[in-house]
Amino acid sequence: FDERGAPLAGVNVTAVNTTTNAVFFTVSNNSGEYNLSLPSGIYNISASLTNYTANITYHSILIDSSHFPILNFTMSEILGTLSGYVTNGTAPVPGATVHLRSSKNNYTGISTSPLGEYTISGIAPGTYIAYAEKQGYWTSYFNEPVVIIRGKKTVLNFTLVEQPAKLYGRVYFGDSPVAGVQVVLQSQSFSTSTTTDANGNYTLSNVPAGTYSLIFRKQGYQEKTVQITLSPFEEKRYDFSLEREAIEESGGFIPGFDLPHSLMVVALSIAIIILIVSLFIRFKIIRNPELLAQEEPEVEAKEKEEAEEEK
Repeated sequence: FDERGAPLAGVNVTAVNTTTNAVFFTVSNNSGEYNLSLPSGIYNISASLTNYTANITYHSILIDSSHFPILNFTMSEILGTLSGYVTNGTAPVPGATVHLRSSKNNYTGISTSPLGEYTISGIAPGTYIAYAEKQGYWTSYFNEPVVIIRGKKTVLNFTLVEQPAKLYGRVYFGDSPVAGVQVVLQSQSFSTSTTTDANGNYTLSNVPAGTYSLIFRKQGYQEKTVQITLSPFEEKRYDFSLEREAIEESGGFIPGFDLPHSLMVVALSIAIIILIVSLFIRFKIIRNPELLAQEEPEVEAKEKEEAEEEK
């Protein structure tokens, strides 16, 4: 039989006596059947066919009047193999699909990480067109027909050129832009990052098309992650509003503030109170200067009493 279970004609079945080295052979018919008459003895029995290989060779099989076993073979066609790497010129490109096509056959293989390597096995001999493709990249065709030889491995490498996208936007807190926010765009196969400028703007260029996690992080603010999809050559704007990080209860004695900021609020409050009291006293004196005049005789009288006591 062949690999699909179909009968296979013309298969040579050979039996070799392990004692006498006598050789006996026959050929399978159109139904894939063979019949080999053997003298009693112990035999090694094998099958062969041009461009095929047998799944098994039987060793030390006893043949006599009471032992005449039925031995089946599965014949696999010897085919070709195509393998190689898919890169962008400097780094591997995992997840690319390599196609091998002719008028009769079509084969595909997927490049795998981390090296971007692919292998296509079981290719019928012949001449093919080969190309590699992945979303976000230009399709790369091999510039010559590829000849697959039976029993041989053909090596073919592809270089994919990106169809870059661009992501930009502004990060806010309330209505105010926030500078110094780290903006990270990442997927399983690509990652890039930048930091917002003084106006809260960010730009990420030359990004391969695909679906990404977009992360915003800055100390004092809650880290946020959103999912975003970029198409080839797309220039997408994405603005984002941050939220303050929650303050731990043990941080400060004023709700919503840590200890340093709590102390700053207290100091500012005390300064404001002192200023208000000072302004109030000054206002009273300006409105009633006699208050100051009343205080001066009292002070002088007290000083005289102290002087007489000293005498």
